[in-house]
Amino acid sequence: MIKQAKKIWGKRNKDISASYTVEAAGVMALVLFSIMVLLNQSFHVRAETVGKFSVHEEVERERHAISNADNKEVTRQAQGMRWGLEVTAPIFRPEKSLRMWSLLEREGKDEN
Repeated sequence: MIKQAKKIWGKRNKDISASYTVEAAGVMALVLFSIMVLLNQSFHVRAETVGKFSVHEEVERERHAISNADNKEVTRQAQGMRWGLEVTAPIFRPEKSLRMWSLLEREGKDEN
């Protein structure tokens, strides 16, 4: 009777360990799939961020360029896999505003 119990218990242990192996394989498949999805999303977010920053940098360089002094604003567009961006910024000319301030200061001094 003890030998039969040992045989049955031994078979049960083998069956139980095999079922754990199958469950662990299923869990690992889900874990690896979720890691793959998270990596894909992180690469997408990185690509979108780099693309948008490059458009902003280009607009900032163009709005300060002397060659664009005659324009009123600069517009640039970019598109990625699942994103699009259009950035418009006015031309930055501080020397014009400084001249206007100096004229105002002169007029104020002339009136005194």
